[in-house]
Amino acid sequence: MSPSEPSGRPTAFLVNFMLLAAFSGATIGMAKIITTLYAIEIGANAMQIGIISAMESLGMVLLTLPAGFVIARYGARRVYFLASLGPMLLNLAIPLFGGWLWLAFARLLIGLCIPFRIVAMNSAFLRQLQRIGNDKAGWYRGSLTLGMGLLGPLLGNWLSGSTGFTFGFVVIGLCFGLMAVYSLGFWEGERIAPVEVDTAIELGGIFAQVKAMLGHVEIAESCLIEMLSGATNALFGTFIILLAMDVARLSQGQAVSLVMIQGLASVIGLFGFGYLVERSGRRFAYIAGLGAALAGLALLGSTHDYWLLATGGVLISAAAALAHLVNMAQLGEHSVDKSKVSGLFNLAGMLGGFSGALLGGLISLVVGLDNLFLAWIPLVLLAALFCWLRKLRRAQSVVALEG
Repeated sequence: MSPSEPSGRPTAFLVNFMLLAAFSGATIGMAKIITTLYAIEIGANAMQIGIISAMESLGMVLLTLPAGFVIARYGARRVYFLASLGPMLLNLAIPLFGGWLWLAFARLLIGLCIPFRIVAMNSAFLRQLQRIGNDKAGWYRGSLTLGMGLLGPLLGNWLSGSTGFTFGFVVIGLCFGLMAVYSLGFWEGERIAPVEVDTAIELGGIFAQVKAMLGHVEIAESCLIEMLSGATNALFGTFIILLAMDVARLSQGQAVSLVMIQGLASVIGLFGFGYLVERSGRRFAYIAGLGAALAGLALLGSTHDYWLLATGGVLISAAAALAHLVNMAQLGEHSVDKSKVSGLFNLAGMLGGFSGALLGGLISLVVGLDNLFLAWIPLVLLAALFCWLRKLRRAQSVVALEG
């Protein structure tokens, strides 16, 4: 039974989804840790590491939006399988060449494949969300983060330290191959109605539909907040290891454990905050998330103590979890096609990931790595002010119309 079929049992759907998401997250987490440590090993500086991380996000940005429309037309099963083969081959090829430029180029090519995998999973989950309940809106992201933030860094640190980087990239490539094979059974039973559409007309239709989707206040707000959250998470994920090792003078094991603690906090938040958000309201969740993000950034930018850095990461995770739960609940209730809105929503997150890594590298050149997180606070406040002013203008327009 395909998880995309409405007749599937919610419990079976969740189990299948969580298993694949956790394995996928672990593979991505391994790749991020091994790539960062490998870049440090070959002598890359903070700016170059930021570029390496940003290149994967750039690739994802370029194809995330079209991915939703491709999946809506051809189906998740076929697309997910083919999109898993690219990262498999590229990770196997990374150790064959040296230099940070090749590493950045390889991550760009991998990034072109990832959106099709992410959107396929996210759209299927959104289609099922009303059946399984909004209180479980974070369970998919939680499973993904369990692998990405805990299992992946643990395995990546062990592989790079005990077996070497070459073997680590081989393991990552094989994991993508296993997911490609597993997807053939996971999406079994999916039915696609073929439609003949002129390519030029279809391309114009994509932009028209995007404009129409962003015309909905809930979708536009969710995408903006997801972009900000993605940028802040990318800032942490890209630079915390370098900051911990070069500025705070922590060991590699301690630096990687900061990523794992942040991942654990994300998992707890995504699985545990859903009920609280439903009870306390979405407005409160957004405000609490903003406060947690500002406090976390302040800690990360003002201390070199291990436990205070860990606390900062936990606060960043709590903020991201709260924002994601509200966004998923809003999109799950919307009537727009879930494959298409998933592509747009994920595009916002990928834009955030790209801008967070790239801007972080540029800002670090100006203010220094130790002041990077403090310099990020004004950007968060500006985005929050924009959202508040937008809501205020909309409320005034409603009052004027009623008057």
